[in-house]
Amino acid sequence: MKKLNTIKYFNFILLLFLLAKGTETFSQEDTSIQHEFVSFNSNNYQEKVFLHTDKTVYTTGEVLWFKAYVLNAQKNSSSLLSKICYVELINVGNKPTLQAKIEIDSGRGSGSFLLPASIRTGNYLLRAYTNWMKNFDPQFYFEQSISIINPNKKPQITADSSASTVNIQFFPEGGNIVAGLNNTVAFKISNNYAQGLNATGYILNEQNDTITKFKTERFGTGTFSFTPEINNKYHALIIANDKKFEPDLPKIYNQGWVMHLAENNNELSIIVLSNIEKEKEVFLFIQCRDKIKYARNQSLADGKTEFIINKADMEEGISQLTIFNEEKQPVCERLYFKRPVNILKINSKIQDSVFEQRSKVNMDIITMDESDKTCHANISVSVYLVDSLQPELKRNIVNYAWLSSELKGTIESPDFYFENTNEATKAADNLMLTQGWRRFKWEDVLSNHKPTFNYLPEYEGFVISGKILPKKEGFPVNNISAYLSVVGKNFRFCNTTSQSAGEIIFNVQKFYGNRETVIQTNVADSNYRVVMNNPFSEKFNESHLLPIQLSLLLSSSIMQRSIGAQSINIYHPEAINNFNIMPSFDTTVFYGIPDRKYFLDDYTRFPTMEEVMREYVKEVHVRKREKNFYFKVLNEPYKTFFLNQPMVLIDGVPVWDINKIINIDPLKIQRIDVTTSAFFQGRKKFDGIVSYATYNGDLEGYQLDPNALAVEYEGLQLQREFFSPSYETVAEKDSRKPDFRNVLFWSPDVIVNNGKQNIAFFTSDIPGTYVVLIQGISANGEIGFTTTKFIVAN
Repeated sequence: MKKLNTIKYFNFILLLFLLAKGTETFSQEDTSIQHEFVSFNSNNYQEKVFLHTDKTVYTTGEVLWFKAYVLNAQKNSSSLLSKICYVELINVGNKPTLQAKIEIDSGRGSGSFLLPASIRTGNYLLRAYTNWMKNFDPQFYFEQSISIINPNKKPQITADSSASTVNIQFFPEGGNIVAGLNNTVAFKISNNYAQGLNATGYILNEQNDTITKFKTERFGTGTFSFTPEINNKYHALIIANDKKFEPDLPKIYNQGWVMHLAENNNELSIIVLSNIEKEKEVFLFIQCRDKIKYARNQSLADGKTEFIINKADMEEGISQLTIFNEEKQPVCERLYFKRPVNILKINSKIQDSVFEQRSKVNMDIITMDESDKTCHANISVSVYLVDSLQPELKRNIVNYAWLSSELKGTIESPDFYFENTNEATKAADNLMLTQGWRRFKWEDVLSNHKPTFNYLPEYEGFVISGKILPKKEGFPVNNISAYLSVVGKNFRFCNTTSQSAGEIIFNVQKFYGNRETVIQTNVADSNYRVVMNNPFSEKFNESHLLPIQLSLLLSSSIMQRSIGAQSINIYHPEAINNFNIMPSFDTTVFYGIPDRKYFLDDYTRFPTMEEVMREYVKEVHVRKREKNFYFKVLNEPYKTFFLNQPMVLIDGVPVWDINKIINIDPLKIQRIDVTTSAFFQGRKKFDGIVSYATYNGDLEGYQLDPNALAVEYEGLQLQREFFSPSYETVAEKDSRKPDFRNVLFWSPDVIVNNGKQNIAFFTSDIPGTYVVLIQGISANGEIGFTTTKFIVAN
């Protein structure tokens, strides 16, 4: 697709979300860099998605439950832009196994996947994004590894040596290694699955003299410092996995810039070094999630200067520190992470730590803001069994929003970096040096680059796109009228005009479940055909799924889960496909309340539609010229008839050949609506509307135009209800129906009013340790989580 230049209404709505975020500075000088930065970000509103799943290890026959949180990427609060979220389960070949479109309200929505017996055992990627997020790098999509076990199918096992592969990477602090200056260099040693490896290393010069020695710290990362000599070459000698490796260091420059950050109690020290004699001044620019936090010029003395910043003045989360030279060119850059403390506080209290099987668990939930005042919140709650098969979930909305979503690649144990220890602080700084990432490029900012958005935000309903193609070469494809109909009793109808390359875009209201969707041009354009674009993203990351690890020791746990899924299907067959009543939505058709409604069962039935129209529908004149019929609708405000034909529909599908309506069996038509005034939709003006409705809304008796594109389009997913039995009475507790649930409770939409809420559920027949994971967002946009454990005794 090319840039969408003609959709002014969409652009107007988008501007409401792309307002400048404002700057928050504690030290600032007037520079063009700040102005260009603010201008660039005012046109780059971004979103992020986090999925809370009930667990991460499943057997076929179970249901994968999830809650979607759509966040403003700059503020980590609820995004009000997108109203639809796309969720996919992807296999190792980047092929979608399951897909769903989830309705989003105020930045939140929920859904589920029933895992069919056709799925093979393996690790899968659960990913989520909005249509607007498709404009940016797929690195920003939410991704979570999910393990699925099919006891009835052998897993496809292939030889894979990736886990034993050693990847060695060096990252000079600031960006470059410069001769004659003291350089700090970070390193990361890992396998192909981003798992850190233990290693020892040496830096050697051309004479193979040891310059410095280093070893890995947490997650295969660390740093070393050295001062390289001009015109000398250096390489590393690394011992990992009982093998020796001799990689070269990054290129060493004779002239350039070096920066180094150090934490001293409550201050940050940023030292800048340069051996370029003409450079007399540098500019330090610090931004965090598009907020300017620091902007200052300083002079160099003997090629050195030091910036001192109070850590309390730094923004929580990841800050980007950039050094500019006198020509305002970025010459050094690194990231700094400040552990967030202003988060939603969630406390959960259970009346006991040990419970019997089939007993009631009462839990009180309290939510508080950063000042310890109770607050309203929307939370999701999962209670799941932890054992040798299912580990405790470590990824949560806090470490994802504040850390994982801001960095490139997979982060090993993201929860570790939020521990208040010196080791976690040092590991976080190594992470900033080795896995740096940003949501923009300085060259785009400084060149005043205007972004091109190929995908529109779905702020009301579906944005369905496609293309008009000529059947014969040479026919123009621009300015062709196209119409989309979602067929049914409560049909959807909209129109558009193709752009230069034949692109067509429809803004369609929400609908649920699979619906027949018809796209067509009018009969005069029979030399064209229509294709529809895939609504799901076709861009993928280069992430590698770790092969599933199974052993005979897990057989008992796998069998227990498989029996549990089968027992629910046998003893509670209604539980799996028990859906909530379809959410209420506007059932009014696009033309509103018609001026006349004719229910044909209220009249004497005529054998032909021509007689019905002539005898009953007085607002429509039926004319015949040669062998073709035409309609003219009364323009009631002016007491005359329109000169042009009206828009004629059957179950929402436009009908260009009136003969097809005349030839239809009247017994198949339940109702005729007539609009007796001019009606405008988009760029189109209709001289009245005549709409026919069949009894089932399924085009019964009507043959679609052969040039029309008719497809089954998946609408919003209906919400499946979580099955949770009750054991309030003795008879219920003594029931012989087995209860092998390993997820005791799942609720994606718990509303905490005034900071307090109580939930209750029952334990199952499976003893063990259970974890309660609660995640959510407050009314003020603060995110938070908590975990609690209890035991079900045998």
